Amino acid sequence: MTLTPETDVSELLARSKKLRRRRYITGLTVRYIVLALLAVFLLFPYVFMVSKSLMDIVDANSATPSLFPKNGLHFSNYGVFTEYWKYFKNSFIVVAINGFFIPLTGFMVAYPFARHNFKGKKMMFSVMMATVMLPGAVVMVPTYIMFNSFGLVDRLASQWVGAFWGGGAMNIFLMIQFLRGIPKDYDNAARIDGANMAGIFFYILLPMCKNVLLFIGISTIIGRWSDFQGPLIYLTSLDKMTIAVAFYTQFNSSGAASVFPNVKMAMAVCMTIFPMILYLIFQKQMIGGVKIGGLKG
Repeated sequence: MTLTPETDVSELLARSKKLRRRRYITGLTVRYIVLALLAVFLLFPYVFMVSKSLMDIVDANSATPSLFPKNGLHFSNYGVFTEYWKYFKNSFIVVAINGFFIPLTGFMVAYPFARHNFKGKKMMFSVMMATVMLPGAVVMVPTYIMFNSFGLVDRLASQWVGAFWGGGAMNIFLMIQFLRGIPKDYDNAARIDGANMAGIFFYILLPMCKNVLLFIGISTIIGRWSDFQGPLIYLTSLDKMTIAVAFYTQFNSSGAASVFPNVKMAMAVCMTIFPMILYLIFQKQMIGGVKIGGLKG
């Protein structure tokens, strides 16, 4: 068989294609191996926590720790959830109010900044954004004094009353940037159809900003669920504490419950279930984040 220039070129193209495919498969394999090792490294503490929560007291306090229970699975350790249900209920109240009203009131504050011009707008916006530069420790004492004068200390309301004031400058700024990306033609068309400012707000812009509102709401819920500093400062009565502070109070290193690491781990697993469910349901919104600067056609 005689080789022609055409056959030489075709063989070179075939070899080049095989080489590129081989390199692609090799790179993909290495990438998956690295990701698998990273996943094992990151999941190991959680797997160890779940395993420890299923051990008996002898196995959990053993001098030679093991990854898996040796004396069978003890699901009875999760009975601690019923004992601490009232603290879970307090946390659910706090995260529900904050998760709903912080995006809503923040959107109410962002709406005039993004869609209307009024006297003193730039100065008010600058003052609002300047609050971002204030460290949390600076406003901690004045906030406590103010809450104490209002009678909010040792009341669960101290953990959600701030939800009615926008939820912070960064949340408001994020909504302002998102609203600025929506063309004002929607507002003008709605006004032509007879809609007032409230109608434009609730029926036009609010549904269009569903993604950013959901992102801020879920982030707020997860943050408030694991918040420790706020409830520790303002709540002193045990029956009014949220689950994070109650968990620390009952299972601290000097308490009697510290001898039950299996029950402690079971309680920790119970605390992670709610954020995990939220993440699994809204993972697209949490991973994708917020797209600022326009709408897709």
